[in-house]
Amino acid sequence: MTGAALAWLAGAVAAQVVGIGSLRASAGFRRPGFAVLTLLGIGVSVALMSRALVSGVSLAVGYGIWTGSGIALATLGGAAVFGDRLGRRELLGVGLIALGVVVVHAGG
Repeated sequence: MTGAALAWLAGAVAAQVVGIGSLRASAGFRRPGFAVLTLLGIGVSVALMSRALVSGVSLAVGYGIWTGSGIALATLGGAAVFGDRLGRRELLGVGLIALGVVVVHAGG
């Protein structure tokens, strides 16, 4: 994976996390600023992911990293920003997702 492709993919993950975090903050789209940020974050994430694919990231590797990283970071962000409680099972799940992302990246 080239540096440019990795940068596109990292940007896609970051935008996804911003979009998902904003979705939570939008309170069911009742807070317009966060609702707009949700749509922008998700839209930018998809656009950046498409650039990563064009830059040579395979769909299997790119999608695995994009979704896995997004899930793990959104879960941890929910705990850090919104006070979501994470028990041992949830933390184990996040750890397994992170391990899976590393394995997928190493194989790609």
